[in-house]
Amino acid sequence: MTNKYTTVRYDHLDEVVHKQVMDNGLEVFIIDKKGYNKKFATYTAKYGSVDNHFKAHGEVHNVPDGIAHFLEHKMFDKEAGDVFNKFSEMGAGANAFTSIDRTSYLFSTTENFFENLQLLMDMVEIPYFTPEKVEKEIGIINEEIKMYQDNPGYRLYHETLNAMYENSPAAIDIAGTLESISEITSEHLYLCHKTFYAPDNMVMILAGDFNIEETFNYIETHQHSRRTFEPSEIERFIPEEPYGVKTPHKTMELAVSTPKVMLGFKSLPDDSDSATRERRDAAMLFALDMVFGEQSPYYEELVERGIIDDSFNFAYQEEEIIRHTLMAVETEDYETFTKEIVRIIEEVKGTDFFTDKRLQSQKRELMGDYLTSLNSPEYIANQYTKYYFDGYDLYNVPQVVDSITIDDVKNYFNSSIDTKNMVEVIVKAYE
Repeated sequence: MTNKYTTVRYDHLDEVVHKQVMDNGLEVFIIDKKGYNKKFATYTAKYGSVDNHFKAHGEVHNVPDGIAHFLEHKMFDKEAGDVFNKFSEMGAGANAFTSIDRTSYLFSTTENFFENLQLLMDMVEIPYFTPEKVEKEIGIINEEIKMYQDNPGYRLYHETLNAMYENSPAAIDIAGTLESISEITSEHLYLCHKTFYAPDNMVMILAGDFNIEETFNYIETHQHSRRTFEPSEIERFIPEEPYGVKTPHKTMELAVSTPKVMLGFKSLPDDSDSATRERRDAAMLFALDMVFGEQSPYYEELVERGIIDDSFNFAYQEEEIIRHTLMAVETEDYETFTKEIVRIIEEVKGTDFFTDKRLQSQKRELMGDYLTSLNSPEYIANQYTKYYFDGYDLYNVPQVVDSITIDDVKNYFNSSIDTKNMVEVIVKAYE
């Protein structure tokens, strides 16, 4: 076989990435980490919990909520038994996860790499569902859903999304509901597997020390042994989301010793390209750290007054179909917490709080963490996959970070956090 792969060198990071698009459309990236003993592989479909209404090959389908997660569970269950055990027998640790926009299968190993890779590809590519096994899995996932419904942190997060979003499928629990799961059939699973696990809707990322040509040839030979695929031509239907939040205030009672509160600030996704979204994501990370991070005077003030403790956390999330900021803490005085967070946000917007000195400090800290993370094949494979689906380049982070100005930080903070577009969700102990 002739070389069909291309190579990109990131000299500023001493990193090398090789890429080949297989004849059936599967994209494969090998991140070359010479001298590393452990190898890591991810095999990921652009298919997540939001994909419940779609058009494929001319037909429109509505499928039950939670089916992407259900399908992920079922891919390990084959006629010959549980594939997890086979990975273990060959010295590999395997796992999988489903998010709103992707389903990823992965393994890491220091031995039998090609045998484990063959197992991974066969497991993901060859579906095996029977009505009996689907019915059994419904019972298993029902128990999982019930367990999560009793988990205060999990409930707090999902109830906050549900309070923010009116129509977005992002507000639906990734696992679905007891009602939606009960509707899933083996026919649904075969349909979704055929549609979303098509090679041109998937990507494989390998990180470690490989013979590049041998590895690409191994994957290519395997892909040639599969049936011929037509282009997947998937059209996703995502309902339009209004600007305002659905439910500004929500209170729940669960088994907690200290109340928990989460604030959600909703921002609508816009028509920004992936480069703009990547810069905004980084700028918001800097902004939130400057205002609410441990080095901030506001953080010190809130700790001294007993309003927050080390349970306080915050995050900005931006994907193609969602964009929001979340803040959470465990506190008896959740009313004061909400009031003070709103005060701080409005105060920051009305002053010159953001300074270049603070920004440069944040940049140095982030770049230190980033460079350290590049020593981990597991981090690289997972993050390269995430960045790929978001339209970003993991190895372009230094340039993105360097390009962000103090005006970017200020403008993105001001436009992304609107206290009038906020939800407050509280979890209290049973009375």
